[in-house]
Amino acid sequence: MASEQIKKNDFGYLGTDYQFKLSKIFLEEPKFFEDLSSIVNQNAFTEPHLRFIVGIIKDYYTSKGVIPTYEMLNILLKDKLRTTSDVEEYDAVIKKIRFETSYDGCDEIKEMALRFFRQQNLIKVANKIIEIANSGDENSYQQCQKLMEEAAMVGQEDDFGFNIYDIEDKALANDYTVSIPTGIDQLDKVLGGGLDKGKIGLLIAAAGFGKTTFTTAIDAYAATYKCDMNNHNGFKVLQIYFEDDDVDITRKHYSRITKREARDMKRLDPIDREEIETILNNFQDKELLKENLRLKHFKTGTKSASDIELFVKRLINTGFKPDLISIDYFECLAPEKGGYASDTEWTREGVTMRKLENMAHDLDCAIWVPTQGTKDSMNSPEVVRMDQASGSAKKVHVAQLILSIARAITDIDNNKAVISILKNRSGKSGRVFNNVLFDNGTSTISCSEVMEYADASKEWADEQEAEKYEKTKKQQRDLRERFNKSREGVNETQGSGNNFVGYINQK
Repeated sequence: MASEQIKKNDFGYLGTDYQFKLSKIFLEEPKFFEDLSSIVNQNAFTEPHLRFIVGIIKDYYTSKGVIPTYEMLNILLKDKLRTTSDVEEYDAVIKKIRFETSYDGCDEIKEMALRFFRQQNLIKVANKIIEIANSGDENSYQQCQKLMEEAAMVGQEDDFGFNIYDIEDKALANDYTVSIPTGIDQLDKVLGGGLDKGKIGLLIAAAGFGKTTFTTAIDAYAATYKCDMNNHNGFKVLQIYFEDDDVDITRKHYSRITKREARDMKRLDPIDREEIETILNNFQDKELLKENLRLKHFKTGTKSASDIELFVKRLINTGFKPDLISIDYFECLAPEKGGYASDTEWTREGVTMRKLENMAHDLDCAIWVPTQGTKDSMNSPEVVRMDQASGSAKKVHVAQLILSIARAITDIDNNKAVISILKNRSGKSGRVFNNVLFDNGTSTISCSEVMEYADASKEWADEQEAEKYEKTKKQQRDLRERFNKSREGVNETQGSGNNFVGYINQK
């Protein structure tokens, strides 16, 4: 029996799973849909619910110039549907697209869609050209060339900028930005929910002051945080670390759950081990942590930001798409490849930070990156400032959100810290959280008191002014000593050389 040729004039030959994945990409990667909007044909979808939904997406984009959010799509559907059973059906389809459809193979899905729509458009254009040629009108032949050129350009990036009224509807629409909370209560309130997806947060802290504690605490919290934006299933989190090994990080997570210090788990007697295992196995969010939190160790200096991005894309293709990524810590990343051989280390740090910024935007995830503080930051128990971040200043230029951790030696012993919001492009900055519970042993962080950053800034400004005054006085004393030495053995008739003010003027 001869096999039949597979018809490829719609998405039926690729199956329903493909159509759900492409619908998800349309809604969650607006730029991809925008590039193809002129040739997207909803009739290519053989699944009837998806065909209807893609038609609504296309109509809304044509009239408003933006892709509807999931919330807006629900409203548009309810406006067009007639029965409650229809509404329930489409609610289930939307939930399946949003929460049950993975990003597995997303790059391949997009490539196949691009090829399909461009091929269908070329067939359409070719038929039009044949029609023009058959008309015998030589004056229309130039139109044929134009049609072919336009068909070849479909799907190519074509962004020549815009004026502020082009995206008025988008700019004035309700903002459904997804914020990933830190779990540090009052800090999240000031940040408006946490670090937004698509943004990069920088944490400045001296060595041993709690960078890994911070990433462990916020990663575990996000993975178990239930809200409407994650269908009460927690956020997907990728925790990347370099200097710690797998057992160290796992113990830190165990300590957060059991409230037993990580160091105490190195040597457990049978009774203690049984008690800890019981707590871990009975932990109410055990399944969420298993499902949502992915740990990954790399050797220090072996992976650049570009390498990390490639790893994350491969991870997404397995079906795990992170909402939050933490990279502990910046100085452990390898320099970006390319550039010029003469580029300084600081220049490469700036390139790395830009790469991480673009990665957060392109992958639609929030990224936390701790960075080492300078040696001066070890002696700043009140506030660690932005100028106390080690390396290139471009790191603080690029980050949308910057926090710092300040601790005195007694604070470390008493499980206390000062957390400051130094920069926040999305909201308020200039806040200091004093007396923060910061327990490295159990990876527990919690705020209790808040004060205005301006107060701390004034203290720092006063200190700087005092230092400047003392420096000036010292310079004057040094000059006077040099003047007095210059007078020894010199004739008094040498004019201004015997006068201190004249001596300074000469200098």
